Amino acid sequence: MNAASTPRTVESALAAFNETDATVRLLWSLFGAIPGAPAVSFYTSLDEARMLVFPDLDDAGLERARMLAAQPPAQKALAVADAIDTGDVGISVFTGVRSALTFLFGDKAKALDTDAQQGADAALKMVAIAWMAHTLIPGSVPEKVARLRALPSGEALLTYYAAVELALPFADDVVAGTGSLLSRLLDRYGASSKGRLQGALGEGGEAVADGMLDALVGPVDAMARALSAHTQTIATAAQKWLPPALATAGTVAGAVATTADALPIYRLLGARLAAEVCLQEASAS
Repeated sequence: MNAASTPRTVESALAAFNETDATVRLLWSLFGAIPGAPAVSFYTSLDEARMLVFPDLDDAGLERARMLAAQPPAQKALAVADAIDTGDVGISVFTGVRSALTFLFGDKAKALDTDAQQGADAALKMVAIAWMAHTLIPGSVPEKVARLRALPSGEALLTYYAAVELALPFADDVVAGTGSLLSRLLDRYGASSKGRLQGALGEGGEAVADGMLDALVGPVDAMARALSAHTQTIATAAQKWLPPALATAGTVAGAVATTADALPIYRLLGARLAAEVCLQEASAS
């Protein structure tokens, strides 16, 4: 099923989570373990997000944010976040978590996804993040990047990606490699990633975020390099809150079969980004 054909609201996407969910506990544990991670607060509605992130925004501003949240950019961003979590575009849902476990247990031979699959998934997720930011945030590319990084949700999304999709699975490459690891992954897998995302983005959507993608490579690479010295701490924090079936599954396929959609990380982070961008835009108007 095409994720773009089943839009959800920002409010319902936020309300789908509570503080006891494994996804929420995993993320909050990771952000507590990652040096320099943004301070994040849990919320389940636009109103709660307003009180925590934009406390000076009045009720009229909140209504403006709700109107923005009902517009196509927010709807499409939610669809893309859903697609990369549910595997609608052919990715392996649990590659990031599997990578944390592989590093933690120290047995690279037990990695059941190839380096190529890991790299392809990392490239696809970066393309998706760039597209979500591009379509949600108005302005020039430098303005989009600045506004993205000014939001707790934006910095949280980039931090999670740099830690779990780059620093853990590619720790050796991050430390020993020269140049940009993310650029190499995008050069190798970026074109196919855009094609795989086309169903979620819509016709031509895969091409619109190239400038945003280029602008994010440097900051994300810098994050991954900074976090490469803390991978053991990050992996330990991740393991603490993994659902038991995922933590003990012998294969990634087995984890998917036994805990399908158990850790919808990007659904949560994508919903928070959509909510905070709408509030940010309402505050500026």
